[in-house]
Amino acid sequence: MNKSSSDPKQRFKYYGTPGKDFARFDVNSDLPEEVQPTPRYEAHLGLQVFPTLPLIPPLNWGLFSGLAKRFGFRSMAGPNLQTWMPANLSRLHRDKFSDEYFVERRLNGFNPGKLNRVKDQEWQYAVNYQTGRYKAEPGGLLPEYSEARFVLEGSTLKVHSIKYSLKNQTIICFPTDAQKWEDAKYYFRSAEYVFQEIQSHLGRTHMNMNQYAMAFYRNVINSPIRELLFSHFEGLLSIDKKGAALIIGDTGFIPEASALDAKSVEGVLADEIATLTYHWSPEKQTLPDPIDNNYFDRAAVAMWELLKTYVAKFFDDNQRKIKNYWSEIEGMSEDLVTHSILKQELGTLAIKDEKDLQQLCVYVIYHCTFFHSWVNNKQYEDGGDIEYTAIGLWDKDDPNYDPKKVQERHDAQVKLMWSLANVHYNPALEFAPLPLKKLLWEYRDRIEPGIPLGLIMMSINI
Repeated sequence: MNKSSSDPKQRFKYYGTPGKDFARFDVNSDLPEEVQPTPRYEAHLGLQVFPTLPLIPPLNWGLFSGLAKRFGFRSMAGPNLQTWMPANLSRLHRDKFSDEYFVERRLNGFNPGKLNRVKDQEWQYAVNYQTGRYKAEPGGLLPEYSEARFVLEGSTLKVHSIKYSLKNQTIICFPTDAQKWEDAKYYFRSAEYVFQEIQSHLGRTHMNMNQYAMAFYRNVINSPIRELLFSHFEGLLSIDKKGAALIIGDTGFIPEASALDAKSVEGVLADEIATLTYHWSPEKQTLPDPIDNNYFDRAAVAMWELLKTYVAKFFDDNQRKIKNYWSEIEGMSEDLVTHSILKQELGTLAIKDEKDLQQLCVYVIYHCTFFHSWVNNKQYEDGGDIEYTAIGLWDKDDPNYDPKKVQERHDAQVKLMWSLANVHYNPALEFAPLPLKKLLWEYRDRIEPGIPLGLIMMSINI
């Protein structure tokens, strides 16, 4: 083996310019052998997604491709699509357009942790999205600003009003405003969907973890930290390399299906990554008031606590060897700092001591397991029903409106959301180290019903 092929810094090359482009594996380079998808992963992926093969980058599908063609899945499209695809949570709900369900999804849906406490207003909580900073395509209906407000009555959260700006007109709607109120909720859900995909899903999990994986693969070889983190990075660089063409870019799903253009999608993504640091914990986002059905906060804090216990015990058991190979951690730290686009006022991604390293490990495992499982697996619950929410809305009165293209975009949304939400490869309860499995079971009552314990995956592999 020549030096270049054995040197991890030659095999794991960064994309773009350090400190300017968000840190990730160079999609133009070949994926190193140790991060290639396993045959078991490809078989598992094929079993789950063969109905949606046209949306998935080419793999060696074999039998699955033939079955898909035989049963007509390749031609699934049009107004019957939603009845052909498996039902999602909103379709099964007795009143998916109710205000109660609207509140519940803001607490426990696919874009959690967005509620902010508000002072000196009639309402106590709000979620807002400022999409006006980014460019929408001609004919796209995307509010420049959208804010849902909520009032706390005892331990119950209720929706108060929605304020949004569309076509330079600011509108405030209340639950008593009949159809205008339903329109306001629909616009809000669409804006939320765009930001879920770019910020929470792609940004905070896939691309955020990519920067830690790159620094890890390039430097950590002999340190016990390799044993601790390696399984949690499985599949990440591979799926991100595929996703660069599938999800973002000029022909990616989000620019194609949403009203945002490709440049704006990457702008939202970079802006989000610039705010993310491993010096974070769920306590910083939890709601200060007890709310009966706030399952996400309870689950997030529980997961963080058990991971702190798990990581601390690992460090105690491996402390001497971690110190012996601290130079590898210094190399990882240097790569993180050099390639980070973190805002200066938020500090640095440097790993200064063992306390920092423990915090980083908890942060990485939390996002690769619990948080990604939550925001990925719940996508179909909301995004699998166009009536309930669409990532792209289009003005029928605009000369650019094309009903056929809109239908194709809606088809792509439903099929892709089903695919992403249904690949459950390497569940933690089966493949995690025994100490982590035991802790997950111990904390089960606090993690559920926010997310079933069996749906927490070991890594970001889809």
